[in-house]
Amino acid sequence: MEMDWVDKSQPSGRQAIPVALAVLVGFCGIFLPLTNAMYGPAFIAAIVFAVATPLTFLLVAPKGLLRRSRSVRWLFIAIVFSALCAVVTGGMLLSMGSPEGAAGDIGGLPLWLLSTVALVTFTSCAIKAWRTDRAGPPTTLRGLQRQERRANRR
Repeated sequence: MEMDWVDKSQPSGRQAIPVALAVLVGFCGIFLPLTNAMYGPAFIAAIVFAVATPLTFLLVAPKGLLRRSRSVRWLFIAIVFSALCAVVTGGMLLSMGSPEGAAGDIGGLPLWLLSTVALVTFTSCAIKAWRTDRAGPPTTLRGLQRQERRANRR
């Protein structure tokens, strides 16, 4: 059954899923572990969301996007690396056992925070590169000039 009321020219909302998961990594690690009872489950959830971010990017991206676009490929590698850093530092903070135990660790939370911010940033940039890769031929003068400059560089 064809749904003619759906506007297929607009990008689907599935592109927002990896970014939402990356934001949930930060939310789970910053706002949830305020008490001893929520410390462990919060960082376990943050680790799960960090692992799920690159996986969902692979699932929702069109087939061949990583082969077709060099920028998206490098951004995906950066997403995987920052997710790996978030998992490792989240596991290190999880091994501390409580907020009081993690307070004595000098570099754990800043490293986790930095890797989480990098995960959100790289995921957002990859989605932006995905959208511009799929944009089609330019329709404005500025777009035509940009396309000509890119062609001259190659």
